[in-house]
Amino acid sequence: MHIAIAADQGTEYLLTWNFKHINNAETKSLIAKVIEASGSISPILSSPEELGVFNND
Repeated sequence: MHIAIAADQGTEYLLTWNFKHINNAETKSLIAKVIEASGSISPILSSPEELGVFNND
């Protein structure tokens, strides 16, 4: 549900630690296809680390 809301609101990025159900290569592709088939733009799904939020300098 939160992915659909993010797409509907035009959210550019959606950060998640859920690698099992959301943030994995196979699932991200399926999610994007479903969202884009409904006429919306899929947010970029990533973990905070992938986006560079954590910097260990």
